[in-house]
Amino acid sequence: MVQEIETCEDLVAQIDELGVEATVRAHRKPPLLTRILRDLYDLYHDQDRYLSFLAHYPLIPSDLAEQIASSLNPEKVDIAIGLAGNPRCPQQSLQRLTQHPQVAVRHALAANPNLTPKEFQTLVTDENEFVRATLAQNSALPNPLQFLLADDASSAVRIALSERKNLDTDVAVHLANSDDSLVSAATILNFSSDEELLQLWADQNKQHQQLLLLRRNKALPAPVSAALRTSPHAFVSRTALKGSELSGPEMLYLAESEDSRDRIFLAEQADLPASIQRLLAQDTSPRVRRRLAGNHAIHEAIALHIAASNDLNAIRTLAKNRATSDATLSELCQHPDDDIALLVAYRDDLASDHYDLLINHRESLVVAEHLAYQEINYDRFREKVAQQLAIHPAPSVRAFVA
Repeated sequence: MVQEIETCEDLVAQIDELGVEATVRAHRKPPLLTRILRDLYDLYHDQDRYLSFLAHYPLIPSDLAEQIASSLNPEKVDIAIGLAGNPRCPQQSLQRLTQHPQVAVRHALAANPNLTPKEFQTLVTDENEFVRATLAQNSALPNPLQFLLADDASSAVRIALSERKNLDTDVAVHLANSDDSLVSAATILNFSSDEELLQLWADQNKQHQQLLLLRRNKALPAPVSAALRTSPHAFVSRTALKGSELSGPEMLYLAESEDSRDRIFLAEQADLPASIQRLLAQDTSPRVRRRLAGNHAIHEAIALHIAASNDLNAIRTLAKNRATSDATLSELCQHPDDDIALLVAYRDDLASDHYDLLINHRESLVVAEHLAYQEINYDRFREKVAQQLAIHPAPSVRAFVA
């Protein structure tokens, strides 16, 4: 528990024990008595440690802050930084600090929301870009100076300006059209005070602006999202549609799109109606059909259609799909291509009927041999198959039917 301060000496002892920063934090509420603060200055104004405490203490009397600032040696940077950020520092002291030779002091001053227009006007032309960047984010920055900083030579300053919560709409338009892609991106990603401007960026059909809107952390207003979903730029519209429920017209538009990437995107979506899946199953692009075959929500009738087709790549994908139905697996077990049947044979969700088809109803023993190597538990061999396996040169295959 922090010791109660009753005298100046109590405060000195606590500063010595805890340090300046911790002592400042400890006495925000309730505040220290003004008498104690004045005594500290009168007795210890020649010692930087205690003067630094007074400069950083946010409840110091304004006249005491002015007294410290008026006689402060420019080399006492830590004390000047404390005054620069102190809400009780009077205007004449703040104005004096705008000319301080140390950048760190002016940087701290630029963040002070109690600056008057006069200090803002001085700092907006400061030679150091970090000072101007900090000023650009000061919540009290007058609107006219936003326009001045919007044309600052430094990208860092303009990016800092773009991150303001109360950025002027006209300034936002100017920054979004900047030739510097970082400035433009920061503006579109951060601006949030006017939904009409977000709508304007969505409706302008500039691909880079639309993509930046989609990367914003906050949810977009419904009209903005709707504009992006119907963007003429295919990648934008697909990105906007991704992860959301598609409407019937949107599905049909994508299914009939000339861009195969749109159809591939659609084929990957869950809960597609059978009518849309049927269109995709007949698509001219092998990649579209393959993506549909790998869809975990593929309808059984569509899967059976693919299984009976000549599209080997789609059939292979179907054989590896964890959601493929038992009926479809049965069809694949009888596929004439051993490679397809082998993909099924190595699944871990097969029923005894599937093993029967793979072992007893194929023209070659290739699949049966692989099942033997897996040492599955099966004993319903047809006599002809059992005889062939019993004389197989591999011991593990002979053991399979023993």
